[in-house]
Amino acid sequence: MIQGDKVTLRAIEPADVPLLWQWAQDEETMRFRDYPTPPSSLALAEKEYADYVLDKSGCTLRLAITAEDGRLIGDVALRSIDERAGSAIFVIAIGDKSFWGHGYGSDATRCMIKYAFKQLNLHRVTLYVHSFNSRAIRVYEKCGFRREGIIREGQYMDGEYSDILIMGVLRREFEELERRNLPLAA
Repeated sequence: MIQGDKVTLRAIEPADVPLLWQWAQDEETMRFRDYPTPPSSLALAEKEYADYVLDKSGCTLRLAITAEDGRLIGDVALRSIDERAGSAIFVIAIGDKSFWGHGYGSDATRCMIKYAFKQLNLHRVTLYVHSFNSRAIRVYEKCGFRREGIIREGQYMDGEYSDILIMGVLRREFEELERRNLPLAA
């Protein structure tokens, strides 16, 4: 378990899968989701979970995000963990919309990135975010991420193409934020 100010990150349990899958079917949630396309059925989601639990490659660390009362509110992951390169790709989804805009995503992001650098000894963490997702971009920038590039018209949504920003943070940048005691999350 990883404890933050507002959230706890813990292992995903079989009982979490139906709710995570339900959120992945929600159009509004999916609009901002930085995860790959979700499984098309609950049965496939449960199989994916079983495969994930049995996968010992260590390439993905996916955790549940719970609020202070223990309620599941989303999930967070480091994907494509490459120990040799010291890198990973960060993804997050707050599925329970009642927790949007209250600092839970910021706290979960800060916790996972701190874990990536302090426990996994990574050098950099990358993420991809829709260019129109200004709320998420602000959170990521507060946590030390910088805009590094753009995938022009990389996503087709609502009948048009939109850009995807590539953002990254290096361990030394994140540590500098901590040393200066700057707020890492809103």
